[in-house]
Amino acid sequence: MNMSAILKSSTEPDKSVQALPSLRVLTSHIHLQDNQYITCLWSSVKQHGVDVDLLRLTQIIAQKIIGGQKMADVIHLHWVQKFCPLAHKKTPQAFLSTLKYLVGFIFLKLQGYKFVWTVHNTFSHDPKLPSIEYGFRWILSRICNDIIVMSEYGKQEFIQMFGRSQHIHIIPHGNYIGAYPNRISRSEARQKLGIAPDQKVFLHLGQLKPYKGINQLLVAFSQIRESDAVLLIAGSCKDDQLAEEIQQAARSDSRVLLKLEFIPDEDIQLYMNACDWVVLPYQKILNSGSALLALSFSRPVIVPQKGALTELIEDSKQGFCYAEDGDLAKSIDRALNTPVEQWKEMCAQAFTLAEQLDWSRIGTLVYHVYQ
Repeated sequence: MNMSAILKSSTEPDKSVQALPSLRVLTSHIHLQDNQYITCLWSSVKQHGVDVDLLRLTQIIAQKIIGGQKMADVIHLHWVQKFCPLAHKKTPQAFLSTLKYLVGFIFLKLQGYKFVWTVHNTFSHDPKLPSIEYGFRWILSRICNDIIVMSEYGKQEFIQMFGRSQHIHIIPHGNYIGAYPNRISRSEARQKLGIAPDQKVFLHLGQLKPYKGINQLLVAFSQIRESDAVLLIAGSCKDDQLAEEIQQAARSDSRVLLKLEFIPDEDIQLYMNACDWVVLPYQKILNSGSALLALSFSRPVIVPQKGALTELIEDSKQGFCYAEDGDLAKSIDRALNTPVEQWKEMCAQAFTLAEQLDWSRIGTLVYHVYQ
């Protein structure tokens, strides 16, 4: 079942239940410069009269102990890595910090707070202390009243990893239509980037990390002999070794264009409208906001058959899918040989799918979980 079908078949909230004006949700501070997911989510949830504020764990525990007051009804967790701080690799400190958060969560659960966890990643992409992180997530899965996943694949992976199968809700990732500026034309975008009108542009946009398969993309693109093909890579890279490898590939192939820096929201339209295809060669993936971003800009995607992407993208409709890393070059070649009219139809289908993943419906489903 694909994402839009899941959204349509989701249990319809009981419309006889009136919005609770006092329903208050606390959520941890999330600073994701390149992701408007949280902004879109809270905007849609607030339409149901929900008040959303930041989770200040120490403050609300002290308030409960001293004043006996609850400051909210629901604590909604998203990216939970911050509550399992393992970056310094010092096992005793990491264990104690993680334990502190878990004890705080358990205390608040016993005081009547409802916990909801949206699972963006079942596990970290690069876990430093996997045994501690697994233990943290296993316990958290028992603390939470409800779990939100974004696909059937995500649900099954969560059940398999943590052994919990009750109160798991599939609520897909919403689109980014209107979340980012989209005023620039294709011709103007290409002119600003120095790309000719007839070139075929493959875009990889976003923070560059090894798990996103950028090295595999560079190898696959080097196998393409089409002189008018362009690989446009735009985004920051905090991995010095990876950045050097990308720059070396660009030096050896003039068709590779680089913009190795953070891309502000205003400029996302520049890259999306200049490209023909968005390539997301993930080595490991559960959910992909980047795929939703591409669809929201009417751009077909080239993706592996991994994670929730298998439920989102249908081959030859919203893009091309490949089974093995070695098939990535073949998919790029398929794209290069796609007739213009077929490409335009795929662009239209990409946007149609994005429209179906509407935030108003998603906000209603999340509100229903709170109730």
